Amino acid sequence: MPGPVFLNGERVTLRPIDREDLDFVQRVMNDPAVWRPALDINPMNDELSEEFFETVLTTEGDVHCLVCHDDEPVGHVSLTESQYGPTETSRARSAELAYWIAPEHHGNGYGSDATETLVEYAFRDRNLRRVDAHAGAFNDGSIALLESLGFKHEGTRRDAAWYRGEYHDVVTFGLLRSEWTPKD
Repeated sequence: MPGPVFLNGERVTLRPIDREDLDFVQRVMNDPAVWRPALDINPMNDELSEEFFETVLTTEGDVHCLVCHDDEPVGHVSLTESQYGPTETSRARSAELAYWIAPEHHGNGYGSDATETLVEYAFRDRNLRRVDAHAGAFNDGSIALLESLGFKHEGTRRDAAWYRGEYHDVVTFGLLRSEWTPKD
């Protein structure tokens, strides 16, 4: 059973990730429909899952939430410190958005609701100035999700990702607080 509700979306709830959720996280992160588009090619066993929990999912400065629908875990959404490091991030008030939804739950709007809910939290509660996200140029679903939330294409890193036997571009999107449209 997932932990307590942290944020409520319209269709999903966002909850802190507990150790008991690692079976779900490990199962989905080993699914090719998730790891290939996420450009994360390494398999995750129990030991790596535990290490991921300790070093990534429970860090103090980042926000990692289990996306749940009717108390069933369906995905993961996060805000992490910018690539520029903690000092620059806190000064710039910026974070990176990332997300995945289990393949069996694609097409239900859970990813859109979860990311919109976390972006609202980023601007309203964390007082961030900007949120950015990255996607492989081949990942039409992720790009459409970001654009639907008002994210703007900010740049392209050419041939920066290896995906299914070919090099692909990685696109960067950003959303400024001044461009964000609140839910209510």
